[in-house]
Amino acid sequence: MDVVVGVAKRSFCKYLTQTCAKPMPLCRALIVYLIFTTATAFAQQRRGRSLEPWVKGAFKTQDVNSDGVVTKDEAKGLLKSNFARVDADSDGKVTPDELQVVAKQIRADRNRTNQQKKGDQRSAKVPDNVELKTDIAYRPDHKRQTLDLMLPKEKSEQPRPALVIIHGGGWRGGDKGGGMWRSLPLQYASKGYVCISVNYRLTPDGVDIFDCIEDCRCAVRWLRANAEKYNVDPKRIGAFGNSAGAHLVSLIGLTPDDTSFDGDAPYKGHSSGFQAVCCGAPPTNFMDFGKDRKQANPVLFGKVKDGAKRASPVTWVNDNAPPFLIIHGTKDGTVPVKNGDDLNAALKKVGADVTYLRIDGAGHGAVGQHREKTYPAMEEFFARVLKP
Repeated sequence: MDVVVGVAKRSFCKYLTQTCAKPMPLCRALIVYLIFTTATAFAQQRRGRSLEPWVKGAFKTQDVNSDGVVTKDEAKGLLKSNFARVDADSDGKVTPDELQVVAKQIRADRNRTNQQKKGDQRSAKVPDNVELKTDIAYRPDHKRQTLDLMLPKEKSEQPRPALVIIHGGGWRGGDKGGGMWRSLPLQYASKGYVCISVNYRLTPDGVDIFDCIEDCRCAVRWLRANAEKYNVDPKRIGAFGNSAGAHLVSLIGLTPDDTSFDGDAPYKGHSSGFQAVCCGAPPTNFMDFGKDRKQANPVLFGKVKDGAKRASPVTWVNDNAPPFLIIHGTKDGTVPVKNGDDLNAALKKVGADVTYLRIDGAGHGAVGQHREKTYPAMEEFFARVLKP
């Protein structure tokens, strides 16, 4: 826009100069003047525009009485469900500035996550001691029902522990072949684990969250069905996921033999259970994680009765729960840290083996943002539980 202003200025000055030599038609002078003033005003307006576009959009649609603030009665969707967190001064009103703080935090989280992904992709070279097999179909029904397998090349007389890695992406995006979903399993395979990184159907494919669960459980059973072929100890299988992936590994870990989640998927003679679960920023309680989430994303729970309750890991916590490592940032703007708090409290209540790495000030990408803390904690956790 500054270029436009510059052009308009130069044009206007040129015409003014020309008028000193000869008269300029009034209509032409008026047009040039309007271009100049309009462009300048528009540029100044853009320079002063400090609010995120979606913040402006939220106030335009939710500030019903146009008084410049949104009350809890006016709020809708995620703003309503996270109202107390956004209302920094607890006055019962959300101002554009308060919502802008959240917008900046979300943008910062995304930038850090993107940088982390780039770093992971740069370091995702296959180690010399690892064999990578890609795009193995664990179920032939859909192109997304594939996994990547990472195997230590060194022979072992004893069956090896295994890890199942499940990507995040809000159940609507993500892929096993990029970021930490490729680099982490390669790293663990180089340390003696057999690893799989799993793709699953996503909600844009016309499925719901229970189809995602069904696919991931099937992939775990595929691993057990092929345990002898790949020298895996079926009694030493752990899992890691972040965000949506954290939800999936948590729920599967708490419902190892509940076949009601399996649909018509194959390998039903094998367990879907884990002996260790590490979950980063896990959505654990949809009943509290935005009370109108179903309205905001009607495809998430499909037509399942009490879908929010059934899909919530906290619903299934029991005294047979496997050991858990929970990682969550206190400033997570996507999945409130209360989700991690609730799962930790529920697991402790039943006497489960649970470790909670609650990172003060971290956002949604806490696992990657604070890898100097999280990666060693994860490695120690899996070694303790799966490599006794």
